[in-house]
Amino acid sequence: MPPELILPLIARWIHILSAIAAIGAPFFVRFVLIPSAAKVLNDEQHQQLRDAINARWKHIVYLLITLFILTGLYMFAVPVRVPREGGVLVTARWKDFSPTDQRIYQAIFGIKMIAALGIFFLASALSGRTKALEAIRKHRKIFLSMLLMLGIIAVLCAGIMRYLPQHPPYTPLPPTDLPAGVNP
Repeated sequence: MPPELILPLIARWIHILSAIAAIGAPFFVRFVLIPSAAKVLNDEQHQQLRDAINARWKHIVYLLITLFILTGLYMFAVPVRVPREGGVLVTARWKDFSPTDQRIYQAIFGIKMIAALGIFFLASALSGRTKALEAIRKHRKIFLSMLLMLGIIAVLCAGIMRYLPQHPPYTPLPPTDLPAGVNP
């Protein structure tokens, strides 16, 4: 692997793994932990469990948000090309799109970003201790469900963005210019 592709690959892995953790943990809490704890714990024990989990989880939430923002900004803004003549962008791909495709991409990116900001807010509110956001923690099932819906929206947007544009503006190298055994 060319060295210039190592950082984009690591950034992508961290971005995806952060998303998995940021959505997977609330999914577990909403559909497994809350119903199970409600069956075996009284209200006081359930609150103690929530407090203990949140004391640890909030640090992970802040780390995930930081990693997600840094890797997302890197992949959106820093162009890295496949290192060959006429190579395609592997990050900041939208910079090679036609103006129409750029507008579509950026609109979908905007929706994804708004969903991500909602996820960040709800994850922070649900794991925090501030009195101003106590109502969110009190109705955690509803807000965990909202967080998960925002996660679905973000993932759908990411999938659409990954396959834009439908007709890439770059021209792949002719098969005669590729090393033996490599298909275009």
